[in-house]
Amino acid sequence: MSHKTSVVVLHKTKLGDSSIVVHGYSSDNGRCGFIIKSNSKKGSLSLLHPLGIIEAEISEKSKGELRFINNFRSLHTLTKLRESVIKNAIAIYISELIFRGIHEYGPSPGFFNFLVRSILLLDAIGDDYANFHLWFLVELSKEVGYSPADNYTEGSLFDISSASFVNNPAQGTKCLNREDSALLDTILKHREESIHMLKINGIQRRSFAREMTTYLSYHLGCNLNIQSLEILHEVFE
Repeated sequence: MSHKTSVVVLHKTKLGDSSIVVHGYSSDNGRCGFIIKSNSKKGSLSLLHPLGIIEAEISEKSKGELRFINNFRSLHTLTKLRESVIKNAIAIYISELIFRGIHEYGPSPGFFNFLVRSILLLDAIGDDYANFHLWFLVELSKEVGYSPADNYTEGSLFDISSASFVNNPAQGTKCLNREDSALLDTILKHREESIHMLKINGIQRRSFAREMTTYLSYHLGCNLNIQSLEILHEVFE
């Protein structure tokens, strides 16, 4: 007996000579792992790219915590995402961020819909998408329950532990610097369709992404060493 579910692909690795392990986030089960026979003709393995969205037929058969996928198909072609070097680099970064940061996150239709909506936006957005991953970091913090407070005043700093802006942080308080704090407030006030209007340079993007990753690491309780982040910034440069 089997059932179908929608899955956002996060990561894949080889398992022996004939199988692939796919980690993803599904609409029914949240974070989960699957085994696919690599010689299977029931679904193109090229569809299993970072942030690919598939419909998978899941077998009742399992190997430990990994379930077997009988066959699968693409739910969205994501042509622009796959053809653009920069969009693909953003997809790799986002998929690694979710893969490393969201471990025990159970079924959540809202979170799954957020992922799909973000992926489709990345695919559809025009030529100016250098700020997309910054917007995604802020939106992700909201989705996982650590939304930054909307209490910014000019010159205040964002306190990582309290998730709020403070004017006179106590000694030893870990805060975003003044520039990143102001940028966070700006992004909080922008909708996704206007995020491209922010005029910031590569150094600012690198700093903000690094600091927001630190913020998520603190609240998720894990060290988010996102290797693809530096590669992403190199692509932008």
